[in-house]
Amino acid sequence: MMGEEHLVLDSPTLLALRGNKQVSGLIHYAHTDEFLRLWVPVLAMVDADTDFEGIAEHVGQMEALGTVPLDYADAVDALRLRHSGLRLGCAAAVVAVRSIAAGHAPGAVIATVEPQHYDGFGVAVMDLNR
Repeated sequence: MMGEEHLVLDSPTLLALRGNKQVSGLIHYAHTDEFLRLWVPVLAMVDADTDFEGIAEHVGQMEALGTVPLDYADAVDALRLRHSGLRLGCAAAVVAVRSIAAGHAPGAVIATVEPQHYDGFGVAVMDLNR
């Protein structure tokens, strides 16, 4: 039996939904793959919607995308990362992938179009530009 694969999308990747074939293909594939789980941190949606109004509603209409609500401790962790210079939607992805990994999927990965943001944060990253 194959195990589930958990990918967390950050705000730059959500913004890339406006025409990036890799991102669109990943989401399309997730609709048909019973083992692939795509996650969007709520704060990443908020961050992306700040740059492109309506993206949150668009994300909410896609069945293949689950949301990761952050509790108070998670939000504080994301804000600490934000204050250290990481974009809010990327900080939320770091916290979400750590939370998912701690809960039920140790192999959770951030799938992103901007992998350079995650150097030094100790999280696994999938570069969607390749």
